[in-house]
Amino acid sequence: MTKKKPTYTTYQNTAHLLKTAWYWDKRIVLIIAAQIFFTVAISTVWIFLPATVVERIINNATAETLIFTVLAFTVAIVVLSALQTWFDSIAQMRRSLFNIYTMFQIRDKVIDTDYVNLEMQEFTDAKSKAQNFMYMTNSIFWHIQGLGTNILGFIVYLILLTAVNPLVVLISAATTLLGMFARIWANRWRHSNDHIEAAYNKRIFNINYNGQQYGIAKDVRLYKMLPWIRRIFWRNIARAYKFTRSVETRHWLADIVAGVGNLILNSIVYIYLIWQVLYENLTVDAFVLMVAAVFGFSGWFVGILGGIAELSEFSLRFCRIREFLNFPDKFKQQDGENITPEDIPYSLTLENVSLQYSGAAETTLDNINLHINAGENVAIVGANGAGKTTLVKLLCGFYDPTSGVVRLNGKDIREYNRKAYYRLFTAVFQNFNILPNTIAENIAQTVENIDFDRVNHCLELAELSEKIATFPDGVNSHMLKEIYLDGVVLSGGETQRLMLARALYKNAPILILDEPTAALDPIAESRLYERYNELASGRTSIYISHRLASTRFCDRIILIDNKQIAEMGTHEELLAKGGKYAELFEIQSKYYRENAESLEDL
Repeated sequence: MTKKKPTYTTYQNTAHLLKTAWYWDKRIVLIIAAQIFFTVAISTVWIFLPATVVERIINNATAETLIFTVLAFTVAIVVLSALQTWFDSIAQMRRSLFNIYTMFQIRDKVIDTDYVNLEMQEFTDAKSKAQNFMYMTNSIFWHIQGLGTNILGFIVYLILLTAVNPLVVLISAATTLLGMFARIWANRWRHSNDHIEAAYNKRIFNINYNGQQYGIAKDVRLYKMLPWIRRIFWRNIARAYKFTRSVETRHWLADIVAGVGNLILNSIVYIYLIWQVLYENLTVDAFVLMVAAVFGFSGWFVGILGGIAELSEFSLRFCRIREFLNFPDKFKQQDGENITPEDIPYSLTLENVSLQYSGAAETTLDNINLHINAGENVAIVGANGAGKTTLVKLLCGFYDPTSGVVRLNGKDIREYNRKAYYRLFTAVFQNFNILPNTIAENIAQTVENIDFDRVNHCLELAELSEKIATFPDGVNSHMLKEIYLDGVVLSGGETQRLMLARALYKNAPILILDEPTAALDPIAESRLYERYNELASGRTSIYISHRLASTRFCDRIILIDNKQIAEMGTHEELLAKGGKYAELFEIQSKYYRENAESLEDL
C-alpha cells in the first residue's frame, strides 16, 4: 500500500499559520519573537555566570568584586525572567483566542459549504479529523516559538564555540539526528493511520451525544438500551485506546534512540575537554565555559531537530484542519451572476433531470421533466421514499443534478451565485430547529435590525399573536428551556405557526413546504396548508405531502412514483383518471373513514 504524502509541508503549514495569525492578531507573532529573544538571552547570561566567577577567583579578585559580579548577573537574569514571564502570560491568552478562531473557521465551513457535502462521507470524515485537532493550534504556536528559540540559541552558541574542535560539533549533530529521524518515523506512522483514530472518535462522539438526547430517552427506557449503548461505547473506547498505545509505543522507541545518542555525545564531549585541560593548556574558566557552551549547543541542536520533529507532528495534524477548510465546493458561492429578489415572477424548470446520490447504486430520480409557472401552486405527492424531498432539494439548489438542468426563468441555476439563489426561497422542512434566541430573532433569523412591526404582523397572520402576548416578554421571550431558565415552550401546532410566521417574514417569491406538518393529524395539516396558501397568494408555491387530501386545493398535483413523474393534473382530473393517484387517495380515505368509525364506536 502506497503511503499518501501530506497535503502540506511543515514549512507551508508554519508559514500559513503565521500569515493567518498576522492577519488576525499581529500581537501573537510579535509576542513569539519577544519570547524567543528573552529565552536565549537568559540562557546566554547563565552560561557566562560560572565562567566569569571562576575567572575572577583565579585572578584573586576581592570578595566585593565577586559579590558585585554575582549581583549584576542576578539582576540581569531577574529582569529578563520577569519580562519573559510577562510575555508568556500574554502569549497563553492570545494563543487560546486563536484556538477559538480556528473553531469558528471549522464551524463556518460546515455552515457555508455546499449542502451536498454534508451528506458525503468524505466530508464528514474530514470534519471529524479536523475537530480532533482543532484545539491544538495553541500547541503549534508553542512549537513554533520553541523551534525559533532553539535556532537563535544555536546561532549564538555556535559563535561561542569557534575554538572547539569541529569534530565535536559534527558528533553532536550526528547523534541528535538519530533521535530526530526516529521521532519523524513515529509521527508519520500516526499520520498515515489517523483515519482509524478519527473513525473511533466519531463513533464515540456520536454514541455519547445521541445517547443523551431527549428524543431517544423513551426508546432507551422501553427497550432497555442502556447496557447495549454502554457496550458499544466501551468497545470503541478500547479500540481507540489500543490505537493510542500503538502510537505511544513508537514514540517510546524514538525516545530510546534519542537517549542513546545523547549518552554517546556526553561521553565524547567530557573526554575531549578533559584532554584539552591536561594536554592543551585549556584554562579552568575556559573549561567551565566550554562545557556549558558545548552542552548548551547540543541542547539547542537537539531542540532544533526535536522541534522540527514535533512541529512536523503537529503540522501533520494541522494538515487535517487545512484539508477540511479547503474541502472543495462546486457551487458558485463567491462568484456567479447575482440575483436580487424583486417583485417579478419566477418560474422553475427541470429538463431531463436525474440524481444519483454519492455512493448509491442507482438513481433516486430519473429523467424528470417539469415546468412550474410563476405564481402557480403545485403539489408534489407520493409514497414515503418516492423522491419528493430529493426533488425539492434540486429545486432549491441544494444539489446539482447528476444529469440534466434546473433552470430559473429559463437560465441554468449553476450560472447564478448560489447564495443569491437561496434568497429567492422561503421553506419549511420536515425537520426544523428552534435556536436559543428570542421569538423575534427566530422569526427574523437575525439579531440585528429586526422589524418588530413586521414580526408582530406575521405572528398575527399566523394566528399566534394571542399566545405570544401571554408571555411576560412577548416577542422578546427566550426560547428553549434547556438553555434559558425563563425559556418559553410552544406546542407542536404553535411551533408550526411560528415557522409560518418565519416564512412570511422573509417574504421570498418562492415558497416550499416539505411535509413540515407530518406530526399533525390530517385535518390539522390540511387546515395549515390552506392557511399557507391563503397567505402566500401570488407567490410560486410548492407543497410536498404524502397525504393526498392536504393538497387538493393546488392548481396542479404531481405524483412521483418509481423515480419518475407518474401522473400530473388537478385533484379532480387525477381522480377521474382512475390511476395511481386515485388508488392511493381511496386507500388513504378508507383508512381515515375506518378510524373515524372506530372512534365513534368508543
